[in-house]
Amino acid sequence: MRAAAVLGVGLAAAAPAMTAGCGDSFSAVFDSLPIALIRAPLGNGVAGTEGALIAMAASPDAPTLPYQMLVSTGASVTLLNGPPPVGTPATEKAGFDLLDATTAIATPAMAAVRGQFRGVSVLRMPLQPVGDPSTMLGGVLAGDILRRYSVEMRFGATCPAGSPPGLCSSMTIWTHLGPDLGFLQDSGYAVIRFNLAGGGEVTADGDPDFLGQRGPLIVSPSRIVFRTCAVPKDFLPVPMPTTTVTCCKEKDAEAPGTKTGIDLAMVLDTGVGPMVLSRTAWLRIVAELVGQLGPAAAPVEVPGGQLLIATWPTPIPATWSTLPKYALVDLETGPATDPGPCVELARARRLEQVSFQIVQDAMNQVQTTACTQPCDADPREPDKAQNSAAYLEVTGQIPVAIIADDSPYLQGLRFDLRPEEPEIDGVIGAGALGRSRLEIDYISSPARAVFACESDAVRAECFAAARCPRLPDASYQHLCFGLPQHGFVPVCASGC
Repeated sequence: MRAAAVLGVGLAAAAPAMTAGCGDSFSAVFDSLPIALIRAPLGNGVAGTEGALIAMAASPDAPTLPYQMLVSTGASVTLLNGPPPVGTPATEKAGFDLLDATTAIATPAMAAVRGQFRGVSVLRMPLQPVGDPSTMLGGVLAGDILRRYSVEMRFGATCPAGSPPGLCSSMTIWTHLGPDLGFLQDSGYAVIRFNLAGGGEVTADGDPDFLGQRGPLIVSPSRIVFRTCAVPKDFLPVPMPTTTVTCCKEKDAEAPGTKTGIDLAMVLDTGVGPMVLSRTAWLRIVAELVGQLGPAAAPVEVPGGQLLIATWPTPIPATWSTLPKYALVDLETGPATDPGPCVELARARRLEQVSFQIVQDAMNQVQTTACTQPCDADPREPDKAQNSAAYLEVTGQIPVAIIADDSPYLQGLRFDLRPEEPEIDGVIGAGALGRSRLEIDYISSPARAVFACESDAVRAECFAAARCPRLPDASYQHLCFGLPQHGFVPVCASGC
């Protein structure tokens, strides 16, 4: 996603990174080079291995015996595989090295060490297979460590020359992400802001204090919830002679004929393979697809399956299917006036269409008549458009596991995130992120997810739209939607 020279991080991140706090023994050293990852199977016999992200790790006491370590943004506490605890689980101090997976699998003794973590508070407990029964884990790298850094993840990069054909995944750990929102949006990144969620007291004992006394383990918030618009209609800006006003008042943008798709609230978990949806959310999606395209568009479900999650003790009954498209959408309007992600996605598309037409008219040297629809005008300044929200759109045969609404797994997630977050509809796994690239900047305030698409990915599979700020007047120009520089867009004269 970023080059060190561009974003000003460079190899300064190779310096030791240590947490503050009296008596905290945690320390880490890493080189901020990409850590090659492997992928778990998606599960349920689905072809392909684009499932959960897995790093190769090793204990400092056994550096030539690497084990698989799940990289899970949805897990709250770093875990090591071990026997069931006797009595109340309690943390212990441990260390591990993160290795380059390519060499760790082929020649463990020669594996490149990309990061060393020492004094980590972990829980030791039995871990389950992820994806399918053959994928066993030695540990889980969780949010309690990831939240200290800015972590870049590539899900579907073209493998380097000389590698077997296919897509490759990697993770890079940085000490910070310096650029501000303005720089990132001008560079074309889709920045989606969020507040870390979850956490609190859990049924385990934490580290002992200086007297050797243990209290309950307090988990810091580390979960990420995205505003998601499932199955929006297909969209591609096309030349048009005029802009037709079809959306008058701001409330009209929320009408079923103008809004596109189904609003969802989804937890990001790279330690899960497919997208996981509640049955209720899935039925809403199916109804939307049928309404858009007719009965033949209803996805086929494969019954009798199961979902294997490393941190869940038993297989979760699930049916499996695919959905064609979804988008993650930033909140642009503010919490008090949030119209939902699908409304803001539709608005961003309408504004892109207008910008596209202005650029086309300029190239053809004709006087443009393009204008912003009244429902997209800023209520405080009705002669100007609203800012458009940043979004990432993923298209393709996106794998989905559908589970019961009363599934204990789903209910546990919802319980952890109440009351700060909306009722969760499911999980976005690594296998649902296609050819996107993501840097999770945990340490900025607010935290932010910086999305892009691989440079050789086409819009038909991945599209990242940066926030497009409206211009104050006709003397300004901006870069938006990957288009050449263009200027002010007036609001259409209302014929409503």
